[in-house]
Amino acid sequence: MTTSDVPRAGLLATIGPASRWRAVLRSEVRKTTSVRMYWLLLIPIVVLALAMSLFGSLITLLVPAASDTSPVLLLAGLASTLSAVSIVGGAFGALTASGEYRHRTVTQAFLTGSRGQVLGSKVVVAAVVAAVYGLLMALLGPLLGGAVLGGQTLPTAGALISLGLVGMLVCALWGVIGVAIGTLVPNQAGAVALVVGYSLIGENVLAGVMRAGDDSDSVFARLTSFLPGNAGDIALYESPVTAANQGGDGTQILEFLAGVSSPPPGWVALLVLLAWTAAAVALAAVVGGRRDIT
Repeated sequence: MTTSDVPRAGLLATIGPASRWRAVLRSEVRKTTSVRMYWLLLIPIVVLALAMSLFGSLITLLVPAASDTSPVLLLAGLASTLSAVSIVGGAFGALTASGEYRHRTVTQAFLTGSRGQVLGSKVVVAAVVAAVYGLLMALLGPLLGGAVLGGQTLPTAGALISLGLVGMLVCALWGVIGVAIGTLVPNQAGAVALVVGYSLIGENVLAGVMRAGDDSDSVFARLTSFLPGNAGDIALYESPVTAANQGGDGTQILEFLAGVSSPPPGWVALLVLLAWTAAAVALAAVVGGRRDIT
């Protein structure tokens, strides 16, 4: 940067909030696209797309009407893979937020804008990148999964688009949750381990404890549907379960796939995940705004 590029003090004072937001967001986009992290995370997504048929075949055990060539297999496999991709999105969000502390660039980041603006720009970028992960899975999943299965009947375009949009939204929300956790836990390894560990193990253990016992209609068992990971799974699995059961009551199948009791409708589950996301960002804004930066 030359001397002529440095804005005068009077000019800095005239920069409005909208311009500052755009500048901070542009800075965040450049930081994200200038490193390899965002596209390296595409590798596990492609691997997941190839493996999606493994879980999809489980639906044939639960629903006898779903044959080995039923389009429901691809829908179920795509739903399970989108659930896994949402964890990748959460890991990306945690990496991008906690990386500022690991590489000691957080001070410079806060010089470009307020802490709220920096957090907001990371939320936007992480949501977009995670949604793109979900979009790639929605596009690649049926092609690669169908190639693995062989002779597979593809679902209708409407079913794929509907599930793809839900998957993109779930991935985007988990990307935002990852940013919040990365802000709350500045240690990068700890933040990523928390996101991935909770999604893969922690919530399943917690849900198993809450559902323990013979009473599946207890208050604790019903609350399993309102855990963040389970809420996203309910929204994702609702479409393939509905298609597999063809108008019947697929509650038990959805309970098995999502690991919950008494699941609410998919749109309610999305609102639950949205509420968890908003709460996580609000907590990150409070804690991150008060943290001493050296």
